[in-house]
Amino acid sequence: MVKKIKASRLLSKTQEAFKNNTIVLHEGGSRSTKTWSIFQHYIFKALKGEGFTLTIVRDKLTWIKTTLLKDFEEIVELFEIPVYPEINPRRPEQEYSINGSEFAFFGLDYADKLHGRKQDYFWVNEAMEVSKKEFDQIEMRTSIGGVLDYNPYNDDHFVFDLVKRNDVTKIKSTYRDNPFLPDKIIKKIESYEPTAENIKQGTADQYMWTVYGLGEKAKLEGLVFENYNVVDAFPEGSKLLGYGLDFGYTNDETALIEVRYFDKGIFLKELIYSKKLLNKDIDRIMKNLKIEGKIYADSAEPKSIEELSRKGWDIQGATKGADSIRYGIDLMKQYGINIIEGSINLDNEFRKYRWAEDRQGNRLQNPVDAFNHGIDGVRYCVMETLGSEVKITTVPHWQLGL
Repeated sequence: MVKKIKASRLLSKTQEAFKNNTIVLHEGGSRSTKTWSIFQHYIFKALKGEGFTLTIVRDKLTWIKTTLLKDFEEIVELFEIPVYPEINPRRPEQEYSINGSEFAFFGLDYADKLHGRKQDYFWVNEAMEVSKKEFDQIEMRTSIGGVLDYNPYNDDHFVFDLVKRNDVTKIKSTYRDNPFLPDKIIKKIESYEPTAENIKQGTADQYMWTVYGLGEKAKLEGLVFENYNVVDAFPEGSKLLGYGLDFGYTNDETALIEVRYFDKGIFLKELIYSKKLLNKDIDRIMKNLKIEGKIYADSAEPKSIEELSRKGWDIQGATKGADSIRYGIDLMKQYGINIIEGSINLDNEFRKYRWAEDRQGNRLQNPVDAFNHGIDGVRYCVMETLGSEVKITTVPHWQLGL
Protein backbone atom coordinates (compact mmCIF):
# COMPACT_ATOMS: atom_id res chain seq x y z
CA MET A 1 0.00 0.00 0.00
CA VAL A 2 1.55 3.28 -1.16
CA LYS A 3 1.37 6.22 1.23
CA LYS A 4 -0.70 9.24 0.30
CA ILE A 5 1.59 11.52 -1.70
CA LYS A 6 1.85 15.21 -0.86
CA ALA A 7 2.36 17.42 -3.90
CA SER A 8 2.41 21.06 -4.93
CA ARG A 9 -0.05 22.48 -7.45
CA LEU A 10 2.63 22.02 -10.08
CA LEU A 11 1.73 18.33 -10.26
CA SER A 12 -1.89 19.02 -11.23
CA LYS A 13 -0.69 21.62 -13.77
CA THR A 14 1.61 19.01 -15.29
CA GLN A 15 -1.14 16.40 -15.51
CA GLU A 16 -3.52 18.93 -17.09
CA ALA A 17 -0.89 20.13 -19.59
CA PHE A 18 -0.34 16.63 -20.95
CA LYS A 19 -4.04 16.17 -21.78
CA ASN A 20 -3.74 18.29 -24.92
CA ASN A 21 0.01 18.39 -25.58
CA THR A 22 2.79 15.87 -26.18
CA ILE A 23 5.61 18.06 -24.81
CA VAL A 24 5.57 20.18 -21.66
CA LEU A 25 8.18 22.82 -20.84
CA HIS A 26 8.75 23.43 -17.14
CA GLU A 27 10.34 26.89 -17.04
CA GLY A 28 10.89 28.55 -13.72
CA GLY A 29 12.90 29.68 -10.77
CA SER A 30 14.76 27.82 -8.09
CA ARG A 31 13.06 25.34 -5.72
CA SER A 32 9.66 25.51 -7.40
CA THR A 33 9.10 21.69 -7.17
CA LYS A 34 9.67 21.16 -10.91
CA THR A 35 11.73 18.01 -10.37
CA TRP A 36 9.50 16.41 -7.75
CA SER A 37 6.31 17.22 -9.66
CA ILE A 38 7.64 15.60 -12.84
CA PHE A 39 8.74 12.50 -10.94
CA GLN A 40 5.34 12.30 -9.24
CA HIS A 41 3.54 12.66 -12.59
CA TYR A 42 5.31 9.65 -14.09
CA ILE A 43 5.23 7.61 -10.88
CA PHE A 44 1.44 8.04 -10.74
CA LYS A 45 1.19 6.81 -14.33
CA ALA A 46 3.31 3.80 -13.44
CA LEU A 47 1.25 2.98 -10.35
CA LYS A 48 -1.88 3.03 -12.51
CA GLY A 49 -0.33 0.23 -14.56
CA GLU A 50 0.22 2.12 -17.82
CA GLY A 51 3.41 0.19 -18.55
CA PHE A 52 5.72 2.67 -20.31
CA THR A 53 9.41 3.40 -20.78
CA LEU A 54 10.76 6.77 -19.61
CA THR A 55 14.24 7.99 -20.52
CA ILE A 56 15.58 10.66 -18.17
CA VAL A 57 18.60 12.57 -19.43
CA ARG A 58 20.99 15.31 -18.39
CA ASP A 59 24.28 16.49 -19.83
CA LYS A 60 26.47 14.29 -17.60
CA LEU A 61 25.72 10.91 -16.02
CA THR A 62 27.56 11.95 -12.88
CA TRP A 63 25.22 14.95 -12.60
CA ILE A 64 22.28 12.56 -12.89
CA LYS A 65 23.63 10.48 -10.01
CA THR A 66 24.20 13.45 -7.71
CA THR A 67 20.88 15.18 -8.40
CA LEU A 68 17.99 13.36 -10.07
CA LEU A 69 18.82 9.88 -8.84
CA LYS A 70 18.97 11.15 -5.26
CA ASP A 71 15.56 12.83 -5.66
CA PHE A 72 14.13 9.65 -7.19
CA GLU A 73 15.45 7.57 -4.30
CA GLU A 74 14.10 10.04 -1.72
CA ILE A 75 10.64 10.04 -3.30
CA VAL A 76 10.25 6.26 -3.53
CA GLU A 77 11.53 5.83 0.04
CA LEU A 78 9.39 8.64 1.47
CA PHE A 79 6.17 7.29 -0.03
CA GLU A 80 7.16 3.60 0.21
CA ILE A 81 6.89 2.98 -3.52
CA PRO A 82 8.20 -0.46 -4.58
CA VAL A 83 11.08 -0.11 -7.07
CA TYR A 84 13.23 -2.81 -8.66
CA PRO A 85 16.15 -3.26 -8.49
CA GLU A 86 17.27 -1.44 -5.36
CA ILE A 87 18.58 2.01 -6.29
CA ASN A 88 22.38 1.97 -6.49
CA PRO A 89 24.35 4.81 -8.18
CA ARG A 90 27.38 2.50 -8.59
CA ARG A 91 25.50 0.18 -10.93
CA PRO A 92 26.62 0.59 -14.60
CA GLU A 93 23.04 0.64 -15.90
CA GLN A 94 20.71 3.06 -14.12
CA GLU A 95 17.40 1.47 -15.07
CA TYR A 96 14.60 0.86 -12.56
CA SER A 97 11.07 -0.52 -12.66
CA ILE A 98 7.93 0.67 -10.89
CA ASN A 99 4.90 -1.57 -11.43
CA GLY A 100 6.13 -2.65 -14.86
CA SER A 101 7.17 0.84 -16.08
CA GLU A 102 10.84 1.56 -16.73
CA PHE A 103 12.63 4.66 -15.41
CA ALA A 104 16.03 4.83 -17.15
CA PHE A 105 18.65 7.49 -16.34
CA PHE A 106 21.24 8.47 -18.97
CA GLY A 107 23.94 11.10 -19.34
CA LEU A 108 24.52 12.67 -22.74
CA ASP A 109 28.21 11.90 -22.26
CA TYR A 110 27.17 8.29 -22.96
CA ALA A 111 25.47 9.17 -26.22
CA ASP A 112 26.30 5.83 -27.85
CA LYS A 113 24.00 4.04 -25.40
CA LEU A 114 21.33 6.72 -25.49
CA HIS A 115 21.06 7.15 -29.27
CA GLY A 116 20.30 3.50 -29.83
CA ARG A 117 17.46 3.59 -27.31
CA LYS A 118 13.73 3.98 -27.95
CA GLN A 119 11.23 5.17 -25.37
CA ASP A 120 7.60 6.15 -24.87
CA TYR A 121 8.47 9.29 -22.91
CA PHE A 122 11.55 11.44 -22.36
CA TRP A 123 12.52 13.90 -19.66
CA VAL A 124 15.34 16.36 -20.36
CA ASN A 125 16.49 17.76 -17.03
CA GLU A 126 18.27 21.14 -16.97
CA ALA A 127 17.54 21.55 -20.67
CA MET A 128 19.67 24.70 -20.95
CA GLU A 129 22.71 22.39 -20.81
CA VAL A 130 21.51 20.41 -23.85
CA SER A 131 21.95 21.28 -27.54
CA LYS A 132 19.20 21.17 -30.15
CA LYS A 133 21.01 18.37 -31.96
CA GLU A 134 21.02 16.25 -28.82
CA PHE A 135 17.35 17.00 -28.17
CA ASP A 136 16.41 16.07 -31.74
CA GLN A 137 18.15 12.70 -31.35
CA ILE A 138 16.06 11.99 -28.24
CA GLU A 139 12.75 13.19 -29.65
CA MET A 140 12.99 11.22 -32.88
CA ARG A 141 13.24 8.00 -30.85
CA THR A 142 10.24 8.83 -28.64
CA SER A 143 6.81 7.41 -29.45
CA ILE A 144 4.59 9.63 -27.27
CA GLY A 145 6.18 12.77 -25.78
CA GLY A 146 7.95 14.21 -22.80
CA VAL A 147 9.03 17.11 -20.66
CA LEU A 148 11.93 19.56 -20.46
CA ASP A 149 12.72 21.53 -17.30
CA TYR A 150 15.11 24.43 -16.83
CA ASN A 151 16.01 27.65 -15.06
CA PRO A 152 16.17 30.25 -17.89
CA TYR A 153 19.65 31.51 -16.96
CA ASN A 154 20.40 32.60 -20.53
CA ASP A 155 18.14 34.17 -23.16
CA ASP A 156 19.66 32.41 -26.18
CA HIS A 157 18.69 28.75 -26.43
CA PHE A 158 16.63 26.50 -28.71
CA VAL A 159 14.24 25.65 -25.86
CA PHE A 160 12.59 29.07 -26.20
CA ASP A 161 11.57 28.25 -29.78
CA LEU A 162 9.82 25.00 -28.84
CA VAL A 163 6.81 26.85 -27.43
CA LYS A 164 5.97 27.95 -30.99
CA ARG A 165 4.94 24.37 -31.80
CA ASN A 166 1.26 23.50 -31.50
CA ASP A 167 2.00 20.32 -29.53
CA VAL A 168 4.02 22.13 -26.84
CA THR A 169 2.87 24.04 -23.78
CA LYS A 170 4.86 25.86 -21.11
CA ILE A 171 4.34 25.91 -17.35
CA LYS A 172 5.86 28.79 -15.41
CA SER A 173 6.73 28.32 -11.75
CA THR A 174 8.62 29.97 -8.92
CA TYR A 175 9.53 29.19 -5.33
CA ARG A 176 6.08 30.53 -4.39
CA ASP A 177 4.58 27.38 -5.93
CA ASN A 178 6.36 25.28 -3.32
CA PRO A 179 4.34 25.09 -0.07
CA PHE A 180 6.98 22.88 1.56
CA LEU A 181 9.93 25.26 1.20
CA PRO A 182 11.70 26.13 4.50
CA ASP A 183 11.72 29.79 5.52
CA LYS A 184 15.51 29.94 5.37
CA ILE A 185 15.55 29.07 1.66
CA ILE A 186 12.71 31.50 0.95
CA LYS A 187 14.68 34.27 2.64
CA LYS A 188 17.77 33.34 0.63
CA ILE A 189 15.93 33.55 -2.69
CA GLU A 190 14.15 36.77 -1.72
CA SER A 191 17.45 38.32 -0.64
CA TYR A 192 18.27 38.71 -4.37
CA GLU A 193 15.32 41.04 -5.00
CA PRO A 194 16.73 44.56 -5.49
CA THR A 195 14.76 46.19 -2.70
CA ALA A 196 16.21 49.10 -0.77
CA GLU A 197 16.88 46.85 2.23
CA ASN A 198 18.58 44.12 0.18
CA ILE A 199 20.70 46.69 -1.63
CA LYS A 200 21.75 48.06 1.75
CA GLN A 201 22.59 44.53 2.95
CA GLY A 202 24.59 43.84 -0.23
CA THR A 203 22.55 40.78 -1.24
CA ALA A 204 20.50 42.29 -4.09
CA ASP A 205 21.10 41.09 -7.63
CA GLN A 206 18.71 41.76 -10.50
CA TYR A 207 19.87 38.82 -12.63
CA MET A 208 19.59 36.27 -9.82
CA TRP A 209 16.19 37.59 -8.81
CA THR A 210 14.92 37.53 -12.41
CA VAL A 211 16.07 33.97 -13.14
CA TYR A 212 15.94 32.14 -9.80
CA GLY A 213 13.31 34.22 -8.03
CA LEU A 214 10.83 35.16 -10.77
CA GLY A 215 11.74 32.33 -13.16
CA GLU A 216 12.12 34.73 -16.10
CA LYS A 217 14.83 34.44 -18.73
CA ALA A 218 17.75 36.85 -18.65
CA LYS A 219 20.94 37.36 -20.58
CA LEU A 220 23.93 35.75 -18.86
CA GLU A 221 26.60 38.39 -18.41
CA GLY A 222 29.20 39.40 -15.86
CA LEU A 223 30.82 36.03 -15.22
CA VAL A 224 33.57 36.23 -12.64
CA PHE A 225 35.71 33.62 -14.42
CA GLU A 226 35.28 33.95 -18.18
CA ASN A 227 38.18 31.64 -19.07
CA TYR A 228 39.01 28.21 -17.70
CA ASN A 229 39.75 24.76 -19.09
CA VAL A 230 38.47 21.26 -18.40
CA VAL A 231 41.29 18.72 -18.58
CA ASP A 232 41.48 14.94 -18.24
CA ALA A 233 43.81 14.68 -15.25
CA PHE A 234 46.45 16.38 -13.16
CA PRO A 235 49.59 16.90 -15.25
CA GLU A 236 52.57 14.74 -14.37
CA GLY A 237 54.84 16.62 -12.02
CA SER A 238 52.13 18.92 -10.64
CA LYS A 239 52.69 20.17 -7.10
CA LEU A 240 50.08 19.74 -4.40
CA LEU A 241 49.24 23.11 -2.86
CA GLY A 242 46.65 21.67 -0.50
CA TYR A 243 42.91 21.27 -0.14
CA GLY A 244 40.20 23.91 0.14
CA LEU A 245 37.27 23.08 2.43
CA ASP A 246 34.02 25.04 2.56
CA PHE A 247 31.52 23.88 5.18
CA GLY A 248 27.80 23.48 4.57
CA TYR A 249 24.95 21.38 5.89
CA THR A 250 21.20 21.72 5.26
CA ASN A 251 20.92 24.24 2.45
CA ASP A 252 24.53 24.48 1.29
CA GLU A 253 26.96 21.81 0.21
CA THR A 254 30.20 20.96 1.96
CA ALA A 255 32.89 21.16 -0.71
CA LEU A 256 36.45 19.83 -0.65
CA ILE A 257 38.71 20.68 -3.59
CA GLU A 258 42.22 19.39 -4.28
CA VAL A 259 44.40 22.21 -5.60
CA ARG A 260 47.64 21.62 -7.53
CA TYR A 261 50.07 23.89 -9.35
CA PHE A 262 51.88 23.31 -12.65
CA ASP A 263 53.43 25.61 -15.26
CA LYS A 264 51.73 28.84 -14.08
CA GLY A 265 48.37 27.11 -13.79
CA ILE A 266 46.20 25.82 -10.95
CA PHE A 267 44.50 22.45 -11.36
CA LEU A 268 41.35 21.70 -9.39
CA LYS A 269 39.62 18.42 -8.55
CA GLU A 270 36.33 18.11 -6.72
CA LEU A 271 36.53 15.49 -3.97
CA ILE A 272 33.47 16.25 -1.82
CA TYR A 273 30.31 18.14 -2.75
CA SER A 274 27.35 17.15 -0.61
CA LYS A 275 24.78 18.44 1.87
CA LYS A 276 24.06 17.19 5.39
CA LEU A 277 27.60 16.09 6.18
CA LEU A 278 28.58 16.09 9.84
CA ASN A 279 32.22 16.57 10.77
CA LYS A 280 32.47 12.85 11.46
CA ASP A 281 31.26 12.23 7.89
CA ILE A 282 33.86 14.62 6.48
CA ASP A 283 36.53 12.85 8.55
CA ARG A 284 35.43 9.43 7.27
CA ILE A 285 35.30 10.50 3.62
CA MET A 286 38.70 12.19 3.77
CA LYS A 287 40.20 9.05 5.31
CA ASN A 288 38.69 6.96 2.51
CA LEU A 289 40.14 9.43 -0.01
CA LYS A 290 43.54 9.11 1.72
CA ILE A 291 43.91 12.89 1.97
CA GLU A 292 47.49 13.91 2.76
CA GLY A 293 48.43 17.56 2.94
CA LYS A 294 47.31 20.89 4.36
CA ILE A 295 43.61 21.70 4.43
CA TYR A 296 42.52 25.35 4.27
CA ALA A 297 38.99 25.80 5.54
CA ASP A 298 36.31 28.41 6.10
CA SER A 299 37.46 30.30 9.20
CA ALA A 300 33.83 31.14 10.02
CA GLU A 301 33.56 27.54 11.32
CA PRO A 302 36.18 27.42 14.13
CA LYS A 303 34.38 24.61 15.94
CA SER A 304 34.42 22.37 12.86
CA ILE A 305 38.07 23.20 12.21
CA GLU A 306 38.97 22.31 15.79
CA GLU A 307 37.03 19.03 15.67
CA LEU A 308 38.79 17.94 12.48
CA SER A 309 42.14 19.06 13.88
CA ARG A 310 41.60 16.86 16.96
CA LYS A 311 41.00 13.94 14.62
CA GLY A 312 44.51 14.43 13.27
CA TRP A 313 43.99 16.56 10.18
CA ASP A 314 46.44 19.32 9.30
CA ILE A 315 43.80 22.02 8.95
CA GLN A 316 43.68 25.78 9.43
CA GLY A 317 41.18 28.55 8.84
CA ALA A 318 41.75 30.80 5.84
CA THR A 319 42.46 34.47 6.47
CA LYS A 320 39.42 36.65 5.89
CA GLY A 321 38.78 40.34 5.75
CA ALA A 322 36.73 43.07 4.12
CA ASP A 323 38.36 42.55 0.71
CA SER A 324 39.31 38.88 0.95
CA ILE A 325 36.79 37.65 -1.63
CA ARG A 326 37.85 40.15 -4.27
CA TYR A 327 41.50 39.63 -3.41
CA GLY A 328 41.17 35.85 -3.71
CA ILE A 329 39.35 36.09 -7.04
CA ASP A 330 42.00 38.42 -8.45
CA LEU A 331 44.74 36.08 -7.24
CA MET A 332 43.09 33.07 -8.89
CA LYS A 333 42.80 35.00 -12.15
CA GLN A 334 46.58 35.44 -12.24
CA TYR A 335 46.89 31.73 -13.01
CA GLY A 336 45.46 29.52 -15.71
CA ILE A 337 42.49 27.70 -14.19
CA ASN A 338 42.04 24.02 -15.07
CA ILE A 339 39.24 21.80 -13.78
CA ILE A 340 39.73 18.04 -13.78
CA GLU A 341 37.09 16.16 -15.80
CA GLY A 342 34.40 14.75 -13.53
CA SER A 343 34.39 17.72 -11.16
CA ILE A 344 30.83 18.40 -12.22
CA ASN A 345 29.65 20.70 -9.45
CA LEU A 346 32.81 22.79 -9.53
CA ASP A 347 32.50 23.09 -13.32
CA ASN A 348 28.89 24.19 -12.89
CA GLU A 349 29.95 26.85 -10.39
CA PHE A 350 32.55 28.34 -12.72
CA ARG A 351 29.91 28.53 -15.49
CA LYS A 352 27.47 30.47 -13.29
CA TYR A 353 29.51 32.47 -10.74
CA ARG A 354 28.74 36.12 -11.48
CA TRP A 355 29.36 39.65 -10.34
CA ALA A 356 26.35 41.14 -8.58
CA GLU A 357 24.27 43.84 -10.27
CA ASP A 358 21.95 46.56 -9.04
CA ARG A 359 18.42 47.05 -10.37
CA GLN A 360 19.75 49.15 -13.26
CA GLY A 361 22.08 46.33 -14.32
CA ASN A 362 25.23 48.10 -13.14
CA ARG A 363 27.93 45.70 -12.06
CA LEU A 364 28.85 45.85 -8.39
CA GLN A 365 32.18 45.15 -6.74
CA ASN A 366 31.16 41.88 -5.13
CA PRO A 367 30.13 38.53 -6.64
CA VAL A 368 26.72 36.99 -6.00
CA ASP A 369 26.75 34.67 -2.99
CA ALA A 370 25.67 31.64 -5.01
CA PHE A 371 27.35 28.88 -7.03
CA ASN A 372 30.48 29.34 -4.96
CA HIS A 373 30.99 26.52 -2.44
CA GLY A 374 33.76 24.80 -4.37
CA ILE A 375 35.13 28.12 -5.61
CA ASP A 376 35.35 29.39 -2.03
CA GLY A 377 37.35 26.30 -1.11
CA VAL A 378 39.74 26.94 -3.99
CA ARG A 379 40.04 30.56 -2.97
CA TYR A 380 40.97 29.65 0.61
CA CYS A 381 43.77 27.38 -0.57
CA VAL A 382 45.10 29.74 -3.24
CA MET A 383 45.16 32.73 -0.91
CA GLU A 384 47.08 30.84 1.76
CA THR A 385 49.61 29.22 -0.61
CA LEU A 386 50.08 31.58 -3.54
CA GLY A 387 49.18 34.91 -1.94
CA SER A 388 51.58 37.53 -0.63
CA GLU A 389 52.52 37.89 3.03
CA VAL A 390 49.94 40.67 3.32
CA LYS A 391 46.86 38.59 2.70
CA ILE A 392 44.14 41.21 2.73
CA THR A 393 44.48 44.32 0.62
CA THR A 394 42.17 46.63 -1.25
CA VAL A 395 42.31 45.49 -4.87
CA PRO A 396 42.02 48.20 -7.54
CA HIS A 397 39.01 47.88 -9.83
CA TRP A 398 41.20 47.61 -12.91
CA GLN A 399 42.68 44.39 -11.54
CA LEU A 400 39.23 42.91 -11.04
CA GLY A 401 37.93 43.74 -14.50
CA LEU A 402 35.03 45.70 -13.07
